[in-house]
Amino acid sequence: MKFIIFDSHPEVGANSTWTDRILCVANSYKHDHRCVAGISLITKQWVRLIGRQVQGCLTVREASYPDGKETAPLDVFEAELGEKCGSRSHPEDVYVTGKPWHLVRRFYAPSDSPFLAVYVNKEPVVLQGYCDRVPTSTFEKTPAKCSLGVVHPEDLWWWIREEKGKRRNRAIFRLGNVGRVRYDLAVTDPIWLAQLNLLPAGIYPHLFISGKPFNTLLTVSLSEPFDGFHYKLVAAVLCLPA
Repeated sequence: MKFIIFDSHPEVGANSTWTDRILCVANSYKHDHRCVAGISLITKQWVRLIGRQVQGCLTVREASYPDGKETAPLDVFEAELGEKCGSRSHPEDVYVTGKPWHLVRRFYAPSDSPFLAVYVNKEPVVLQGYCDRVPTSTFEKTPAKCSLGVVHPEDLWWWIREEKGKRRNRAIFRLGNVGRVRYDLAVTDPIWLAQLNLLPAGIYPHLFISGKPFNTLLTVSLSEPFDGFHYKLVAAVLCLPA
């Protein structure tokens, strides 16, 4: 099944709605709820979907299809959108209307890879710097251009550790041909965390977790402000056919 990517960009007014077709690149934990983000196949722009029930995120029910199954990374789905609600740190945010979402297909064909490759970060800098966080004061001065990105990690490892009775999961990887920048980011992908939770604490190579070679991409997202910083999170692990 194929789809057409249109060049038109719908103008969404304060009281208007429209149906978008979105490639999901993250359905991650956000407190006890969900953060769903993707790329519009109509406008070709990033979108982060926001519900009305809980400020700044979606309930599990809002992030699910009518049959109760949650939207998953690499799903192509249709959702009705309302007005934009972006902030200085999250410019992509847009409200959903509450109408049911509909799964169109999985984004898994060999012909799909070139589309997603356009959005892969070509530089070792991820979301405004080499660190794992951005000071909130940065966006008070200059609004973010984007709070989402996709990277192609090299030398990817998964670090599981116990701290004060809590389990911490981190992705450790490198980017860039020059300088070889190393990142160490928290993981919020529910599907991937379910696999990591089956393992004892330790540091594991990616192939040990994935089981077979994939073309693996990571969706990186900026968190909401916390103690003066926006933290960079691995919101999804995208495993495409190698």
